[in-house]
Amino acid sequence: MKNADMKKLQNWLAGLFKVNVMWIEKGDGHWVKRRNYHPVMKAIMLVYVLFLVFLLVSLGRYFLRAPIEPEPETPYDISQLHDMDTQQLEADDYDYPDPPLYAYPGPMPYGLEVADDEYWIRVIKNNFRLYLYRGQEMKRHYYVAVGRNPGDKERFGDNRTPRGTFTVQSIEDSRRWTFDFRDGRGPIRGAYGPWFIRLRAPPWRGIGIHGTHDPESLGTMISEGCVRMRNEELVELLQFVSVNMTVVIEE
Repeated sequence: MKNADMKKLQNWLAGLFKVNVMWIEKGDGHWVKRRNYHPVMKAIMLVYVLFLVFLLVSLGRYFLRAPIEPEPETPYDISQLHDMDTQQLEADDYDYPDPPLYAYPGPMPYGLEVADDEYWIRVIKNNFRLYLYRGQEMKRHYYVAVGRNPGDKERFGDNRTPRGTFTVQSIEDSRRWTFDFRDGRGPIRGAYGPWFIRLRAPPWRGIGIHGTHDPESLGTMISEGCVRMRNEELVELLQFVSVNMTVVIEE
């Protein structure tokens, strides 16, 4: 490169970082200082700011994500449950398998008020059981899996199933949902079974009762906070579930 060309390049680069200061008179007689940057430098600064915004948004979504991240689809019309080919099971006729050992749920939760004909769900984590009640009478019991860490939920991503009295927010068709268990096999379709019973459990999001592609995991602490159950038993349970139904989760 010739010396003249080198000199031009140096001058151009120096001009990128040069800041021209201008004084502008305002209407009230005061003067204000304005800094004028090179157009290329303005473009570089804009790209840098946009990159920082994108980075902060990405980090925020990663650290504040819910334990379970399926985006809620349009809640399925539960009145169509019996019209689906995979859901043709009658609760009174289905001979479902009993759990390995029946675990007595103990006395009714303190302070719970339910009508005599009201269906509600009770989950006892230490028993790995989900119980379906009508009033104070237990009607069904199912073997389930719960969060891999014991105790009440304290923060997002702590892999605990929250304790408390919640309600059913929606019933969603999850047959096409996928989940990556980070075991090297990639996203698994059907990981949530055929249905996802989403719970209204503030401040936690993504907590629900759903099926599983891995029934051998039932009876263990393995989930990221949800309650898993056998797919065919979930189908049976759904015939008694409705939006705003009470769900009690105990330790």
